[in-house]
Amino acid sequence: MVPALALLTATSGAAAQGEQDDLKLALPVRCDMTQDCSIQKYVDRARGPERRDYRCGTMTTDAHDGTDFRLRRFQDLDRGVEVVAAAAGTVLRVRDNMPDISVKEASAPLAPDRLAGNAVVIGHGNGWETQYSHLGRGSVRVTPGQPVSAGTGLGVIGLSGNTEFPHLHFEVRRHGKAVDPFSAGESTDCAATQPSLWTAAAAAALVYRPTVVLATGFASSPAEVEREATRVRVPGAMADPEALVLWGNVSGTQSGDVEIFRIDAPNGGVLMARETRILRNSLVWLSYSGVRRPDGGWQPGKYSGTYQLTRNGVLVGELSMSRYITGSRTKL
Repeated sequence: MVPALALLTATSGAAAQGEQDDLKLALPVRCDMTQDCSIQKYVDRARGPERRDYRCGTMTTDAHDGTDFRLRRFQDLDRGVEVVAAAAGTVLRVRDNMPDISVKEASAPLAPDRLAGNAVVIGHGNGWETQYSHLGRGSVRVTPGQPVSAGTGLGVIGLSGNTEFPHLHFEVRRHGKAVDPFSAGESTDCAATQPSLWTAAAAAALVYRPTVVLATGFASSPAEVEREATRVRVPGAMADPEALVLWGNVSGTQSGDVEIFRIDAPNGGVLMARETRILRNSLVWLSYSGVRRPDGGWQPGKYSGTYQLTRNGVLVGELSMSRYITGSRTKL
């Protein structure tokens, strides 16, 4: 849960543009939702400690009150993926001075009023507000009192506040109460058919995907997998690694899913082909498989890796990548 952004700067008191009873929302990110971005979490519609998204799936956490649009690859943080106003209104509050750093690496816990990180709140009239959280430091380019239209640039996706991966936490509120833009009725029943707040174009881009293969890559050892998976800079060639480890990062794995790891050598031969079965559901999943340095050393050249996820024998997602090994020790 991300709290409403505390009032940091006085507003002008101007009435919001686009006053309306029913809010209609455009996509709040300029990002390809089939290739570069995906939804990591939806609003939790379950009462109590259970978690259920609007499709009765588990792509949420307990009491999560927004929609998380994530970058699939950490490297895309440097691209400056734009966050935009989802509807016309007036900027109410902003924050823009918090660093882009994962909470795993922060030196001290965040204060409760800083969990949203850098953020913008827009008023849309008749009690409607939208909040855009975890923006990149120094990227916010609107000010309190400024009128905006749907599509006005607000900032870029960042890593500020209470987050472990680059994403936009997008929250819709009416009279201070969180509203699920995918199912905006009063009922908390995830199976109930309720109105969506998305425009037709946004809804078409936001097809429900309970599982997404986010990224894959190589690491030089099992201990380096998480660092490589969260690296912002694109990695270069590897020089004589102790191992060649292929990792896969997935959102929404289910118990019984099967992962397939394959590494091909520069000469076209199969260096490794391995399957593993996932034994539990997981909102975010990072796993790996690899081979140690051969006794005779690595053959210099391009190594290709392919990660696949299957469910009940059906391919859910697949990603491939390559990495060069430039040299190797040889056994004397």
